[in-house]
Amino acid sequence: MRPMETPEEIRTRWRYLRDLLIDQLGRFESGALRLHSNDLDVSVGAIAKLKQNILDFDQMISRSEAREL
Repeated sequence: MRPMETPEEIRTRWRYLRDLLIDQLGRFESGALRLHSNDLDVSVGAIAKLKQNILDFDQMISRSEAREL
């Protein structure tokens, strides 16, 4: 059984995941990467919503970190 991760380990993992997502979303927006679902392009709106969700979650983590100080 794995021990629970510390808050710092969770934040480190989140930052890594966030950076990967932002990088891939940038590729979608530039056209360097394309994604199809049921033969339909993923919409620009879906990409924008995902980017906003990433930023919102990142802000929640930042507020949580500030409370811990």
